[in-house]
Amino acid sequence: MTGAADTDLPGGWEAAAAEYVLGLLAEDEVSAFERRLAQDRDLEQDVAAWQEYFATLTAPIEDVAAPPQVLRRLEAQLFGRARRSLVGQIMPYLLGAVTAGAIAWTVNVSGLLGFDDDPDLWADLETPSRGLVLLAHYAPSSQTFMVRRDAGDYPEGRSLEIWMIPEAGDTPVSIGLVAQDGLTEIPVSDEIAAQLPGAGIAISDEPEGGSPTGQATGPVISLGQMAPRDE
Repeated sequence: MTGAADTDLPGGWEAAAAEYVLGLLAEDEVSAFERRLAQDRDLEQDVAAWQEYFATLTAPIEDVAAPPQVLRRLEAQLFGRARRSLVGQIMPYLLGAVTAGAIAWTVNVSGLLGFDDDPDLWADLETPSRGLVLLAHYAPSSQTFMVRRDAGDYPEGRSLEIWMIPEAGDTPVSIGLVAQDGLTEIPVSDEIAAQLPGAGIAISDEPEGGSPTGQATGPVISLGQMAPRDE
């Protein structure tokens, strides 16, 4: 690949090729890069290599619909002002291999953009008497609360309801129901998302369909606290 000794772009031409593929170069840098690209065969190969590399990162990811707030938050954090959609810049170079949700996942998980102001949160939720083992996970990048059931049976004819207990209060707020099969995925509101760091998470055993009162009516069978997890 091309060297960095003769470049006037930060990080060298090879680094600039990666930023060009991701659509992260400023307008004046794009012009300079494309002038060089038109006459540098090695730089063309760098661009092609980065296109293939970024496509392989997201190829195994199942297509999902990205909540609109994901793109708005990315644009605000990256640029601080309205500009051409990040999806619109990246998609041509990923050859249509991923959706907006997969792009958001890649940027967040792979650390390409290098910010981690909002870490993922986790809570272990276990009920030894029932052999029930649950893992709660909140992903700020998609504003999604998830619960994975690793062991134990779902109670027949009943529902397991998820409650958030804010750190600054003691009134539980229902997040939703644990799915009977597969991974539970629940998009949460901005209000709930803001309260999740440090919040308690409780699981209660409720009538089928959830609590009829808006508060826990059955026994609380598990309790944990949302917190970042060491990598």
